Amino acid sequence: MAKDSSFDIVSEPDWSEVLNAIDQTRREAGTRYDFRGQDITIDYDQAKHVITLEAPEGMVMDSLRTVLGEKMARRQVSLKFLEFGEVERHGMSRARVQVTLKSGIETDVAKKIQKVIRGLGLKVEPQIQGDALRVSGKNRDDLQAVIAFLKTQDFGIELAFSNYRTA
Repeated sequence: MAKDSSFDIVSEPDWSEVLNAIDQTRREAGTRYDFRGQDITIDYDQAKHVITLEAPEGMVMDSLRTVLGEKMARRQVSLKFLEFGEVERHGMSRARVQVTLKSGIETDVAKKIQKVIRGLGLKVEPQIQGDALRVSGKNRDDLQAVIAFLKTQDFGIELAFSNYRTA
Protein backbone atom coordinates (compact mmCIF):
# COMPACT_ATOMS: atom_id res chain seq x y z
CA MET A 1 0.00 0.00 0.00
CA ALA A 2 1.45 3.36 -1.06
CA LYS A 3 1.76 6.11 1.52
CA ASP A 4 0.61 9.67 0.99
CA SER A 5 2.88 12.44 -0.22
CA SER A 6 2.12 16.01 0.81
CA PHE A 7 3.10 19.67 0.65
CA ASP A 8 2.06 22.85 2.43
CA ILE A 9 0.73 26.05 0.88
CA VAL A 10 1.85 29.07 2.89
CA SER A 11 1.95 32.83 2.52
CA GLU A 12 4.96 34.17 4.40
CA PRO A 13 7.62 36.70 3.36
CA ASP A 14 11.32 36.08 3.86
CA TRP A 15 11.73 38.04 7.11
CA SER A 16 15.48 38.55 6.67
CA GLU A 17 14.87 40.15 3.27
CA VAL A 18 12.17 42.36 4.81
CA LEU A 19 14.71 43.58 7.39
CA ASN A 20 17.26 44.19 4.64
CA ALA A 21 14.74 46.22 2.61
CA ILE A 22 13.83 48.34 5.65
CA ASP A 23 17.52 48.95 6.37
CA GLN A 24 18.15 49.96 2.74
CA THR A 25 15.16 52.33 2.88
CA ARG A 26 16.61 53.95 6.02
CA ARG A 27 20.00 54.36 4.33
CA GLU A 28 18.51 55.86 1.19
CA ALA A 29 16.37 58.24 3.27
CA GLY A 30 19.57 59.47 4.92
CA THR A 31 21.54 60.00 1.70
CA ARG A 32 19.07 60.87 -1.06
CA TYR A 33 19.14 64.47 -2.25
CA ASP A 34 15.39 65.18 -2.04
CA PHE A 35 15.30 63.81 1.54
CA ARG A 36 18.17 66.01 2.79
CA GLY A 37 17.21 68.23 5.71
CA GLN A 38 13.92 66.37 6.18
CA ASP A 39 13.04 64.74 9.51
CA ILE A 40 12.26 61.17 8.43
CA THR A 41 11.68 58.27 10.81
CA ILE A 42 11.31 54.60 9.83
CA ASP A 43 10.43 52.22 12.69
CA TYR A 44 9.76 48.48 12.54
CA ASP A 45 7.91 46.54 15.24
CA GLN A 46 8.95 42.91 14.72
CA ALA A 47 6.37 41.53 17.16
CA LYS A 48 3.44 43.09 15.28
CA HIS A 49 5.10 43.17 11.83
CA VAL A 50 4.30 46.86 11.36
CA ILE A 51 6.52 49.44 9.66
CA THR A 52 5.84 53.06 10.66
CA LEU A 53 6.91 55.78 8.24
CA GLU A 54 6.96 59.33 9.53
CA ALA A 55 7.91 62.28 7.33
CA PRO A 56 6.68 65.66 6.10
CA GLU A 57 3.37 65.21 4.29
CA GLY A 58 3.08 65.51 0.55
CA MET A 59 5.79 64.61 -1.94
CA VAL A 60 8.33 63.54 0.70
CA MET A 61 5.93 60.97 2.20
CA ASP A 62 4.91 59.74 -1.26
CA SER A 63 8.57 59.34 -2.22
CA LEU A 64 9.32 57.49 1.01
CA ARG A 65 6.47 55.04 0.38
CA THR A 66 7.74 54.52 -3.18
CA VAL A 67 11.31 53.89 -1.95
CA LEU A 68 10.06 51.29 0.56
CA GLY A 69 8.11 49.51 -2.20
CA GLU A 70 11.10 49.57 -4.56
CA LYS A 71 13.45 48.17 -1.92
CA MET A 72 11.00 45.38 -1.07
CA ALA A 73 10.59 44.49 -4.74
CA ARG A 74 14.34 44.55 -5.30
CA ARG A 75 14.78 42.09 -2.40
CA GLN A 76 12.15 39.76 -3.96
CA VAL A 77 9.57 40.51 -1.26
CA SER A 78 6.21 40.63 -3.03
CA LEU A 79 4.28 43.86 -2.63
CA LYS A 80 1.22 41.70 -1.88
CA PHE A 81 2.64 41.31 1.63
CA LEU A 82 2.48 45.08 2.22
CA GLU A 83 -0.75 46.70 3.35
CA PHE A 84 -0.41 50.49 3.44
CA GLY A 85 -2.65 52.21 5.97
CA GLU A 86 -4.20 55.66 5.71
CA VAL A 87 -1.94 58.70 5.87
CA GLU A 88 -2.40 60.19 9.35
CA ARG A 89 -1.69 63.90 9.41
CA HIS A 90 -0.52 65.50 12.61
CA GLY A 91 0.95 68.88 13.62
CA MET A 92 3.65 70.81 11.79
CA SER A 93 2.61 69.35 8.39
CA ARG A 94 3.88 65.91 9.34
CA ALA A 95 2.35 62.61 8.30
CA ARG A 96 2.52 59.03 9.52
CA VAL A 97 1.75 55.84 7.60
CA GLN A 98 1.59 52.37 9.08
CA VAL A 99 2.52 49.52 6.74
CA THR A 100 1.36 46.11 7.92
CA LEU A 101 3.22 43.03 6.69
CA LYS A 102 0.68 40.30 6.01
CA SER A 103 1.58 36.68 6.58
CA GLY A 104 -0.51 33.53 6.69
CA ILE A 105 -3.56 32.57 4.69
CA GLU A 106 -6.87 33.90 6.00
CA THR A 107 -9.66 31.35 6.45
CA ASP A 108 -11.89 32.67 3.66
CA VAL A 109 -9.00 32.66 1.15
CA ALA A 110 -7.97 29.18 2.36
CA LYS A 111 -11.51 27.94 1.71
CA LYS A 112 -11.41 29.40 -1.83
CA ILE A 113 -8.10 27.66 -2.52
CA GLN A 114 -9.44 24.43 -1.05
CA LYS A 115 -12.54 24.62 -3.28
CA VAL A 116 -10.41 25.29 -6.38
CA ILE A 117 -8.16 22.30 -5.61
CA ARG A 118 -11.15 20.00 -5.12
CA GLY A 119 -12.62 21.28 -8.39
CA LEU A 120 -9.56 20.08 -10.32
CA GLY A 121 -10.78 16.48 -10.10
CA LEU A 122 -7.43 15.12 -8.94
CA LYS A 123 -7.09 12.55 -6.18
CA VAL A 124 -5.71 14.96 -3.58
CA GLU A 125 -7.05 16.11 -0.23
CA PRO A 126 -6.57 19.75 0.84
CA GLN A 127 -6.83 20.48 4.58
CA ILE A 128 -6.76 23.86 6.32
CA GLN A 129 -4.19 23.84 9.13
CA GLY A 130 -4.12 27.17 10.93
CA ASP A 131 -2.81 29.79 8.51
CA ALA A 132 -1.62 27.23 5.95
CA LEU A 133 -3.06 24.46 3.77
CA ARG A 134 -1.74 20.92 3.51
CA VAL A 135 -2.41 19.03 0.30
CA SER A 136 -1.87 15.27 0.39
CA GLY A 137 -2.32 12.48 -2.11
CA LYS A 138 -0.92 9.16 -3.24
CA ASN A 139 0.21 10.29 -6.69
CA ARG A 140 3.12 12.79 -6.82
CA ASP A 141 2.12 13.85 -10.34
CA ASP A 142 -1.26 15.01 -8.99
CA LEU A 143 0.48 17.09 -6.33
CA GLN A 144 2.77 18.66 -8.92
CA ALA A 145 -0.27 19.40 -11.11
CA VAL A 146 -1.90 21.21 -8.17
CA ILE A 147 1.25 23.31 -7.63
CA ALA A 148 1.48 24.14 -11.33
CA PHE A 149 -2.20 25.15 -11.45
CA LEU A 150 -2.04 27.31 -8.30
CA LYS A 151 0.98 29.20 -9.68
CA THR A 152 -1.24 30.42 -12.52
CA GLN A 153 -4.00 31.65 -10.19
CA ASP A 154 -4.30 34.95 -8.31
CA PHE A 155 -5.93 34.83 -4.88
CA GLY A 156 -4.73 38.29 -3.86
CA ILE A 157 -1.91 36.88 -1.73
CA GLU A 158 1.54 35.51 -2.49
CA LEU A 159 1.58 31.69 -2.32
CA ALA A 160 4.63 29.57 -1.52
CA PHE A 161 4.92 25.80 -1.43
CA SER A 162 6.93 24.13 1.31
CA ASN A 163 7.46 20.84 3.15
CA TYR A 164 7.14 18.73 0.02
CA ARG A 165 7.27 15.21 1.41
CA THR A 166 7.25 12.02 -0.58
CA ALA A 167 6.58 8.63 0.84
